[in-house]
Amino acid sequence: MISNLLSNLDWLAVLLATVAYFVIGAAWYGILGKGWMEAAGLSKDQINNNFNKAIYGVTFLLEFVIVACMCGLMGQELSTGDAVQFGLVIGLIFSGLTTWIHNLYSMRSKNLILYRHFRSDIFNSFSIVGYI
Repeated sequence: MISNLLSNLDWLAVLLATVAYFVIGAAWYGILGKGWMEAAGLSKDQINNNFNKAIYGVTFLLEFVIVACMCGLMGQELSTGDAVQFGLVIGLIFSGLTTWIHNLYSMRSKNLILYRHFRSDIFNSFSIVGYI
């Protein structure tokens, strides 16, 4: 199944879509970073002093896998409208709801959970936009 899923992909398109997804994420958290830091109880100094830049590479690799699998699942015969609907369903249902479940058990601040869901996972989040 996996070999069939990935066998007919346009790898250049996957790479370009991954770059777009990465840029959307950087812009998203650049714009909403202050609110996220407040909800997480982190200061800019804490993040600057403890941030491992290797996270960027890992993020790009994981986004590449996401994009490749989504392209494989969509197939090549989808219209743009169908592809947008597919990304929206994947983003809201699979990503949004599984993230919500994980956060229920994380015992983190309700503000962080609500911030992550109502500002980033449901209402035009970078994940959903990236999936589209």
